[in-house]
Amino acid sequence: MSTPSKTRWPLIIGLFVTGLLAAAQFGKFALTLPQLGDAYARSPGALALIVSIVGVVGVLFGPFVGGLIAAIGIRRAILWALGLSAAMSVLEALVPPYPVILALRVVEGVGHLVLVVAVPTLMAELATDRDRPVVMGLWGTFFGVSFAILGVAVPVLVDLGGMRAVILAHGAALVAMAVGLGPSLPRSGPRQAVRFNPFAELRLIYTDWRLFASGLVFFWHAFVYLALLSVLPSLLEAGAALAILPLLSLFGTFGAGVLARRYSPMSLAAAGFAGMLAIIVAGFATGYMGVGVFVALFLATGLVPGAAFASLPWLNADVTRRARAGGALAQLGNLGTFSGPPVFAITAQIGGIGLVLALVGVVAITGGALALYFGWRARRFGALSL
Repeated sequence: MSTPSKTRWPLIIGLFVTGLLAAAQFGKFALTLPQLGDAYARSPGALALIVSIVGVVGVLFGPFVGGLIAAIGIRRAILWALGLSAAMSVLEALVPPYPVILALRVVEGVGHLVLVVAVPTLMAELATDRDRPVVMGLWGTFFGVSFAILGVAVPVLVDLGGMRAVILAHGAALVAMAVGLGPSLPRSGPRQAVRFNPFAELRLIYTDWRLFASGLVFFWHAFVYLALLSVLPSLLEAGAALAILPLLSLFGTFGAGVLARRYSPMSLAAAGFAGMLAIIVAGFATGYMGVGVFVALFLATGLVPGAAFASLPWLNADVTRRARAGGALAQLGNLGTFSGPPVFAITAQIGGIGLVLALVGVVAITGGALALYFGWRARRFGALSL
């Protein structure tokens, strides 16, 4: 697929809405945990597994989905993933036994993984060179925007019909999106034979720095982001202020896409990490560890996901490579969200808010150093023009 002469904004917005529904595969249960507890009467850890097991699929199979999408075509992949996810929602609404719903969520995780790799890959293909970084910055906000919308919609749906209403509404929206998008999605080429060789796919991705660079930088953002949202309520008594932190980060994420028209994405990622480090140093120097520090911190860290997604097409020229790089980003991002919360929870118990900020500083130094290194390699060996 060649670069278009004009950005196809209507289809890009439709794909972005598809991304919101993909994020809702987490949110529909994360925001109905009380109802989930009533339905299953399990421990908090067992209930949390229903939410998080979708992401575990990404950790295990993220690198492989890019090759699969390249083989069957993006259009087929998106439509199949929407159909599969909708079917799982219908079955989940039956509130089956606990082991069954875990199995359904694993299958749904496959659909989720395909969507979060295929959708941004196609969005990049539908944009002009000038608009592509903005489009990738927009995609970087999909998780936060989805949870913000769900925060309003879920209580209304619960009042109407309980948890089942939320799940069925999500399934219906997935079907509607498949029907609405289907005629507009670019037709895929002839179906290719799928040769699934996991070891060869892993070797291909993780021996080519252009394929894993974006994901490795994004890992450090994911490691911090969800972890801070999880531990801050227990450290700070400022619930209303903490609730706006995810929304604040969205400004940085979309802003990174706009700024990537002029600056390299890896430079922007490094700037985000540097901003985090400067805020933490200022906090220690002044002795102030309050909400204001974390407000500034989330504004700075918001630059990183937008820059990471913008770097996918910046480092990789064709759709097949972008799909593979997106798979690596999905794997490393899910690994970050999976591992960050327990590490930060233990850190908070040992040393409180000061040690948490110190750990964020270490993460900022590591992520910033990687972004600078990959940016240097791109300048030295050549990167694609945005």
